[in-house]
Amino acid sequence: MQSVLDRALERYRRERFLRAANADFAALKRDAKAWKQELRDRALWEQTLGDGISKE
Repeated sequence: MQSVLDRALERYRRERFLRAANADFAALKRDAKAWKQELRDRALWEQTLGDGISKE
């Protein structure tokens, strides 16, 4: 019985987290200036994948 409750609580925690993350991204997208900055930041991080450093 305890394992069923543990799994249910974990699922609930994950669903709350994802709903909150989705709401935060929706709010970010509604702010055109903030969303544009987010896209610029993502582009900068994407460049780090091609820096020539091995995955080891």
